[in-house]
Amino acid sequence: MNRGEMGSIDDRCRLGKFLAASALAAFWAVLGAGCSNSPATQGQVVYAAGQDATPDGTPDNAYDFSDVPVADPGPAADVPPLPGAFGAPCETQNDCDSQICVDSAAGKVCSRACNGDCPTGFSCLQELVPGSSDTIYICVPKWKHLCEPCSANKDCNADGESKNICVLHGKTKNNLGSFCGASCNPMTNDCPGGYVCETQTDQASGSATNQCVPANGGECTCSASSVGLSLETTCATQNSYGSCLGKRTCLISGLSMCSAVAAAPEECDGIDNDCNGFTDDFDTNSATCSLPLNEFNVVGMPCKGKLVACVNGKPDCQGAPATPEICNQLDDNCDGITDNVKECDDLDPCTNDTCDAAGCQHKPLNGTPCDDSNVCTQQSKCLSGICTGGDQLNCDDKDPCTTDSCDPFTGCVHTPASDAVCPDDGNQCTQDLCKDGTCSHIQVSDGAACVDDGQACTADVCMNGICKHNPADGVPCADDGNACTDDVCQAGGCVHKNNSGPCEDGNACTEGDVCANGNCLKGTDKQCNDGNDCTKDSCNPNVSGGCVYDSSSVNGGPCTKGGECPTGHCSAGSCLSVPNVTCKTSVKVDLCGSVDVAGVCTSNGSCVATSAPQSYACPGCKSVCIKCYSIPVCLDFIFSTP
Repeated sequence: MNRGEMGSIDDRCRLGKFLAASALAAFWAVLGAGCSNSPATQGQVVYAAGQDATPDGTPDNAYDFSDVPVADPGPAADVPPLPGAFGAPCETQNDCDSQICVDSAAGKVCSRACNGDCPTGFSCLQELVPGSSDTIYICVPKWKHLCEPCSANKDCNADGESKNICVLHGKTKNNLGSFCGASCNPMTNDCPGGYVCETQTDQASGSATNQCVPANGGECTCSASSVGLSLETTCATQNSYGSCLGKRTCLISGLSMCSAVAAAPEECDGIDNDCNGFTDDFDTNSATCSLPLNEFNVVGMPCKGKLVACVNGKPDCQGAPATPEICNQLDDNCDGITDNVKECDDLDPCTNDTCDAAGCQHKPLNGTPCDDSNVCTQQSKCLSGICTGGDQLNCDDKDPCTTDSCDPFTGCVHTPASDAVCPDDGNQCTQDLCKDGTCSHIQVSDGAACVDDGQACTADVCMNGICKHNPADGVPCADDGNACTDDVCQAGGCVHKNNSGPCEDGNACTEGDVCANGNCLKGTDKQCNDGNDCTKDSCNPNVSGGCVYDSSSVNGGPCTKGGECPTGHCSAGSCLSVPNVTCKTSVKVDLCGSVDVAGVCTSNGSCVATSAPQSYACPGCKSVCIKCYSIPVCLDFIFSTP
């Protein structure tokens, strides 16, 4: 039935509310919103609640909405569609009668649901419902991405598409870039106008595929969608030096030119000039460079040299720099013109300058007086064509407190010197230095060391510019080897005074030895006691430290241990418990306390009880009796009794 035959308004309202509650509410809410009887052109869509529509129109359950009306497929191509109708421009889903707004090459347009019945130029594809995990089949522009700039096949396929590839254009036109093709059938040539179906190579897989491309080798242009998204593609320029990559971008004015620079011979400049992926990889056998300018580069043109190395983008250029132009059939000053000289005078007084058919001739002179412009040389003469200075001017004024030098322009210079050493006056307590060009003998600071007189008990120091040897009382002097004397200087001599300090008499079995009258007297006998019953304590003066603790002589002897088993015997210096000795040990008898009972000692020093604690009873008690603090207590009040 058509939309006018669907039934009552209530039936259509219920249908619209059902669809609005489903995952496809965004597409079908329009059905439940108005619930009117206005006519519409009949279309067909198959959709079962909660499931995707299928291309063949077969529902998956009992709900069949094959007669639900859909949007008008649109008027003829030469008549602009009405707002909201199929093919009309849109921005959001609400702009379309069908609530379906899709992307196209010309921008977003209204579409509709389908089951394979889309107009020419559209494909019926399964698409995801916005805001939902459900899908629906809708009419999608067939050539949505055709001729758009791309970098990979995924750029050329809408949801549900996979056969369109990114085609490399302009293999013989400086690599114009990559643009989207569209899968086609060469037998039917089902491409849009201006395009042909040709075999192309898939750049990703290397396999051949049929794609729509511009006819007659034409270039792709930018669609409105490509301009809005500023799509771009990689391109290249190629010449004999290499191929450089750049980009082409879709602008309002159209597809831009390739931004790649032209490849050039590699130079030492830190730039990959020939675009081969390597920087400064030039051929040193043929590479040239420019030498620095000098005063002879009369027109500012540098001389060419040989590039021998390139370090961090800086050239190491070797070659002959510019020189004055001479008649030698060479461009000496690097101005681009050879032998452009008016005369051969090289302004050198030590050459005889001539010019003949072979060029300028400069014969070296010998012995001719000349001026080398240096007043510090005398009787300068030409030597093999070079003005060579004669004897050097003697500027020594014999004054140690001047620095003598010669200035090539002014002659001898005598600069007053300070801190230079001048003749010694023989006094160790003066410093002989030049001061402002004059030799001065300045006294050193009092206390400064001077010549040693060889006496240990005198202080050899300068005082008022004179070396003094004063007594150094209290200063240590030569040790006499006796610990009971103090060796100090007194009145200029070394004395050894008796002391009463501690000393060592050499006997390890004495302690507290002390000095008296210059001798070390014995102190008290050393007491050796390690507090161990299982060692014999003694002192041996021949043993380091004196004390000797012998355990072997008391092995097996009695000793006393702590704890419940104090009776012990010695073994290797340790006191071990004697087993099987009677003892007493504490045994817990109830919740409140313990009692001592008889026991026997073990070898590890533990007292093990051998008798039970004395029993106790509560007369007349029928349940449990305990004894706390010597008082028996019957627990009949807690436990039930028979």
